[in-house]
Amino acid sequence: MNKKFSILLKVLGGIVAAILLLLLVAAVLLNTHAVQNKLLGIATERLEEKLQTRVIIDDVSVNVFAQRVNLKGLEVEDRQQQKMLVLDRLSVSVELAELLANKLVISKVDIEGVKARLNKPDDGPANYQFIIDAFKRDKPKKEETKQQEPEKKKEPFNWDVNHLKLAKIDVQYNGNKVSLDEVTFDKGWLSKATGKLQGLQGQWELQTKKGPQTAKFSLGTVHYDEKKGQHDVKIGGLHLALDNHQPRKNANKPKRGFFDVGHLDVIADLQLTLNHIAKDSVNATLTKFVARDSVTGFNVKDLRFTVGATKQQARLSNIVVQQENTVLQFDSASLVLPSKKEGRKFSFQTSLIKGKTLLKDISRPFAPVLKDFKMPLELSVLFSGTDTTLVFKDIEVHTPDQRLKINAVGGIDQLNKKEEMDIHFHVSKMTAKGSVKQEIINQFQVKKMMIKQLEALGDITYTGDIRIPWHKECFKGVLGTAVGSLNFDFTLNEDTKHVSGNAQTKSIQLGKVLKMKDIGNVGAKANFDIDIHKGRTAQMRKQHGGKLPIGKVNATVYEASYKKIKVKNLLVDMKSNGGQLEGNISQTNKGLDWACDFTMTDIDKPSSLKVKPKVKVKFKDLFKKKK
Repeated sequence: MNKKFSILLKVLGGIVAAILLLLLVAAVLLNTHAVQNKLLGIATERLEEKLQTRVIIDDVSVNVFAQRVNLKGLEVEDRQQQKMLVLDRLSVSVELAELLANKLVISKVDIEGVKARLNKPDDGPANYQFIIDAFKRDKPKKEETKQQEPEKKKEPFNWDVNHLKLAKIDVQYNGNKVSLDEVTFDKGWLSKATGKLQGLQGQWELQTKKGPQTAKFSLGTVHYDEKKGQHDVKIGGLHLALDNHQPRKNANKPKRGFFDVGHLDVIADLQLTLNHIAKDSVNATLTKFVARDSVTGFNVKDLRFTVGATKQQARLSNIVVQQENTVLQFDSASLVLPSKKEGRKFSFQTSLIKGKTLLKDISRPFAPVLKDFKMPLELSVLFSGTDTTLVFKDIEVHTPDQRLKINAVGGIDQLNKKEEMDIHFHVSKMTAKGSVKQEIINQFQVKKMMIKQLEALGDITYTGDIRIPWHKECFKGVLGTAVGSLNFDFTLNEDTKHVSGNAQTKSIQLGKVLKMKDIGNVGAKANFDIDIHKGRTAQMRKQHGGKLPIGKVNATVYEASYKKIKVKNLLVDMKSNGGQLEGNISQTNKGLDWACDFTMTDIDKPSSLKVKPKVKVKFKDLFKKKK
């Protein structure tokens, strides 16, 4: 019995040894170039038969012991005999032992020289569709049974890459281009991963509601470092350019800013740290962001914040925004992220934003008229909104010395409908003390008119509303001055370039304003229409040789005094062509009608005022009154 058992063991041992020897011989044969080339020829023929197109593979080598596969010179043509895919070199090393644990560990991937030419015509299939169809597996139909056994859940297949290198990548799809010089990733030791990207650039065509738009982008370098779960990313030389092939919005419009989303040319550098990354959440800190648009002049010197986000919402904290002379800071901001599936709309709100600014920072992109506005301002505001509305609360703007101070609330409606967009603000109080009025005007390159009259008004207060619908600016409210108060309501029409409206005062010291001591207090209401078209007014002033405003005024004077004469219920009509102001004052009484015509050529020179009186005595009315 023991002898038979010993013989059996020897036989089994011999069989096992023979199998191992055969496996070793097979591995050695597979490792030889001759066998691998023979297998390569067979595989290439089968692949061509399956794809029905030309396939070329120059060389394949498999190192079973090193667990590495190398491929060189792959070419695949599409059905039009055009080279669709070219691959110069591919090297992959795997850890076969990990496959037993349902895990693919790729210790090294090295790909170089990829060129792909893909296209999808509007009236036909894509040139790569035949590959998808060739390898598409028909799903077997499940046999219907009375009682189907519950399907076993498949364990997820995990994979990992320790080292990756891609170089000289060039992909085109329907004229859209993406190319890459090199990208590397190394998992490293002790959970410290590093990566680097160089020379990523691309160009693609976008179809927008306003027509085609070309977008170009490039990335100079991206550096990635990971240590103990923290991921640091540095991006240098990020460049984005947009061109809608249309004239810029400010073409032939010198008063309009350069900012145009159809024409952008932005260069940026940034640094961020990913503190936490999970399937449904992320926490990151943007530690540096510098961006400049060379065309529009929009310049962000620094942007910093920390953000924590889920699929439903995001919260920002410690936010700092800095331009050349502007710094804004606020503690937090919360955003509700939109979802059509869950019926959730976008909205946001911030804590109190505080900052300092010079308005010239936004002059080139948005308001060229502010290019010389160097008066420092301090501000604070609460900001919130949705994708269609913006709301501003607790607005306060003031100069450092508090000579100018504005408190207001406001908002913007219909952001998604340009012609229906409505900007509106309510100024609860504005105060301008001393010479700050003149200093504000001096920030603009405009002709300084009626500065002496403005100075005579003294300190100014204002309460009212500002509304800006499509191509109009509407202002109304109460203006308080040292010489009296004024109620007004007027509109600036950007299409016609006219300012029209009305004003009313119970009593204002007009003589003090005009530096004409013989005129006393005046109470009146007036309607006016003033031409503000720059070209039109310049032509009229040149033609008539003057520098007066151009327009007309119709007024009713409740009461007024000139020297020792006091009058009530006067009708006043004035019209100016830029060189001369012509007017008429009239009053109707029971026994006496009187009127006077007057002219003025320079509002700063009382001596230029000329008056021609007219008197009409109504004897019948006098007789009736006496009788």
